[in-house]
Amino acid sequence: MMRIRTIFALPVFIFSLAIQVAQAQEIILDQQVRAGKLTLFPSVSDPNKYYYVADKARLATHDNGDPQFSFLRYIQANVSADAENDEGTGGGIVHALVELVVTDEQLDDARNDLRRLNGSGEIIGPVPFKSGTFALISAFAEAGSEFTDQVLGVGNAPVLENQKAAVSLSLTEQGAKVLWESFNTATPDISFSFNMEIDGYRAPKRALIEADFDRIYQHQNFAAGIASPVLQAEINAAFDDMRSEGAIKVTQTGEDEKMEALVQTAYNRLTELMFDKSESSGMDLGALASSANNTPSMLDKASALLASSRAETRTENDAIRARNEAIDNREAAAAQSNAQLEETRANVEAAEAGAEDIANRAESMRSIADRYESRAEAEEDTARAAELRQLATRFREQATRYDNMATEQRQEATNRRAELDEQAAAAAQANSLAGNAGEREEVQELPSLAIVASYRMKQVRQRGKFTVDLNKYTTDTLALRFDENIGDMTRYLNDEQVFYTVDITSNAFSQRELPVYIDGLNVTDFGEYINFVTVLMNKKHENGSTSSDEVRIDRNNFQESANNFKLSYRKINDTDQTKFLDYEYKVLWNFFGGAEVDVDWVPSSRSGIPLNPPYQRRSVFLEATPEGLSDASIKSIEFKLYYQLGDREQVKRLSLRPRDNEGISQQLEFMLPESEYEYAYEINWRMQDNSRVSSGRVDSEDGTIYLDEVTEA
Repeated sequence: MMRIRTIFALPVFIFSLAIQVAQAQEIILDQQVRAGKLTLFPSVSDPNKYYYVADKARLATHDNGDPQFSFLRYIQANVSADAENDEGTGGGIVHALVELVVTDEQLDDARNDLRRLNGSGEIIGPVPFKSGTFALISAFAEAGSEFTDQVLGVGNAPVLENQKAAVSLSLTEQGAKVLWESFNTATPDISFSFNMEIDGYRAPKRALIEADFDRIYQHQNFAAGIASPVLQAEINAAFDDMRSEGAIKVTQTGEDEKMEALVQTAYNRLTELMFDKSESSGMDLGALASSANNTPSMLDKASALLASSRAETRTENDAIRARNEAIDNREAAAAQSNAQLEETRANVEAAEAGAEDIANRAESMRSIADRYESRAEAEEDTARAAELRQLATRFREQATRYDNMATEQRQEATNRRAELDEQAAAAAQANSLAGNAGEREEVQELPSLAIVASYRMKQVRQRGKFTVDLNKYTTDTLALRFDENIGDMTRYLNDEQVFYTVDITSNAFSQRELPVYIDGLNVTDFGEYINFVTVLMNKKHENGSTSSDEVRIDRNNFQESANNFKLSYRKINDTDQTKFLDYEYKVLWNFFGGAEVDVDWVPSSRSGIPLNPPYQRRSVFLEATPEGLSDASIKSIEFKLYYQLGDREQVKRLSLRPRDNEGISQQLEFMLPESEYEYAYEINWRMQDNSRVSSGRVDSEDGTIYLDEVTEA
């Protein structure tokens, strides 16, 4: 049977301790080390301090040890005269709490291993993730089909270590069947797959990024603007085209830099400047799977790009394996040639040594013959003298035979030495070919769900030339992927608190629960910008009556409930199962400063309510080169960022004191309404002579501000 690989991507949300981060984390992304089972990143300010990645996923458990996991499978009878159609339809809803936990034992092992790498090394704490996606992956077989990969849902996953992530997913009928069957074995083919991002700094590189935005926006993928979400893979493909055309340049002046890493740093920066990340939920698979004008949906594009990129990777891996095999063959040929050469050299040396030994024996025989001749001359007994002369003759004959043998051995050695010269030339050629064959390459890992990261083009376009000198600590992001099997769940198959099936055509299915969760915000964002959000739900029944429910989400219960809330309504004389799924909901957002956003009633029949905040995260990069700071005689910089949240202006401040021969690369994040990009800033420079220069308040929509360009108001 052929195997089909189906990917169920789930949104993940988290409650955790709020961490106020105004800029990139103080870690060096490109100097990671492996200690024990943990990945560590050194601090920018102290190379002996390290932070670890919490990449160990597992199902969270209740106090009694049972998993915080539930799988509701629902069926709807399809009574028909055709017996083949009586199976009915249905689907499923999965809810789980997943946690990322690093044990004390793993930390101890990492500390011990780190001491061997760096005797002064110290592990300080975890690295918080910036964002990411979470997926539930299941592989299964289906007769008559080919092995294929499909992306069925995507979602954001802001996750911090030692906290729980609430997972909710609506499954199709086929998805529910596949997932249900997968749990029937002690080792289910089901795994968690995290594709996460962390932010930090790249170590200084002797490289320069240059981009011409006017040419970039003329690319066919960008010329008309992008109203619908676009995948990260599509953006990178367009950037590759423009890099080959010269609109994007990455110039390296050192010899130790890896060009691939430099290019990805350039792409990351340009993506941040040109696009906003789409805050989409994996709960509403129907919306993700559909699109207007018969164009491919997000999931269609994600599946196609995933299949294409994996095919390209497999082709490249085949080429890598062929190159590695060629290297192996050349090295094997060189080894065989060297072995033959050594064997022949040993034979030549043995023949020469044998000839010398035989010649020595001949000489010894002649000496013995001479002694017998001398004794015969001195012997008075004629008979005895004759015997001695006979012995001398025999020894001379033996010496002659040894001389002949030595001559033969010398001829053999001469012949073998000629063969040795030929083999030495062949071995030298084989060694040269092996030496010039290059280094073995590692096969590439097949692309994972990171390909489904999606973006929307910013309404405000960048203009002119963009230049970033990487010869300083530069802010950047690093993508990490890690997976973990869900584990043996067979002992819970008969536990209706974990696995249960309902027939929504029967009166037993008398209440419907609707998971509610905030999409696109982690607890840091919530605690910094939002007071609370209220969700109202109305259900109009067939008899004309109305049921209602309400939930209020604030900073406290957002954290305590792991962003997992519920609304519900009961069946009251509702006989039409399709209409029973219909309801409407209304959302009220209350932001710091008293600003309120009241969203109109929204009709829905979805199995969950993802709440997308009306404000989106924005970012601005602050850049300065060492030469620019030195030429302008800048001693320190005070930067203020002004932005509007509701009817109250917010301010973020950043004090910077450049160190000698170092530039500045910082990123500030803030919130603005979805369709707005305008903010204001003020720069106050303190010069080396202690004089002060102020830019005054400047309105801007730029994605990058150059702090070494001193302009007085």
